[in-house]
Amino acid sequence: MKLIQEQLRFLVERLLHDPQHIFEILILAVIVYYSFLFIRGTRALALLRGAVFLGVLGGVASIFGLDTINLLYSKFGQSIVLALIILFAPELRRALTEIGRQTLFKGIIAARPMAEPLCEAVRIMASRQTGALIAIERSVGLRGYSLTGVILDAEVTTPALLNIFFPKAPLHDGGVIIENGRIHAAACVFPLSSSPLSQLMGTRHRAALGLSEETDALLICVSEETGKISLFENGKWFQGVSVGELDQRLK
Repeated sequence: MKLIQEQLRFLVERLLHDPQHIFEILILAVIVYYSFLFIRGTRALALLRGAVFLGVLGGVASIFGLDTINLLYSKFGQSIVLALIILFAPELRRALTEIGRQTLFKGIIAARPMAEPLCEAVRIMASRQTGALIAIERSVGLRGYSLTGVILDAEVTTPALLNIFFPKAPLHDGGVIIENGRIHAAACVFPLSSSPLSQLMGTRHRAALGLSEETDALLICVSEETGKISLFENGKWFQGVSVGELDQRLK
């Protein structure tokens, strides 16, 4: 206990001697806070808890001179960091995407001429319980996923979308990618999410969640079992969305 008190006293004296350290701590606190907001609700939260535990354990080992634990930290610390980077690569990609897409055009998804036929098509497919998966590109390009499907470069119209997702149509499996207000490709393969939330979903919804985790695209999904409309954005699932709410989201 005396050793801990001495360490705390040394830390306080150092902060009072050089106020710059206080400023650095405030910056670090802001970074940690926004990092927590970003990963809240994702499996990366478990990574943060594990990192905090390991950090506390390492601090205790250093303060009390636990040589064996300190030796393990020095030997395997870099390997553990590398393993965590590989294991949580999707979360890291999502973080970089979030940073890279902070532009003046954030939130601008679709022009009104595209939104109206899109909403009408979604309304009809929901009423008919026709399964559909539509990705609307934002600042992160989806060309890599377009190459897995059939390039169309067609105007966004209600009949076009209904024909694509008609159950017996050759392009109904997979997702549609809308780029620059046009149907760029259909029958595209999207990455399936591996998050715990995806265990509650079918393949179409898992694909929507997976793409929303890796890019900043807005995903629209219509369930063929219930006809319910779902939106996926930034790894989040919004269920039971109405056509009116979708229309507002596309404005």
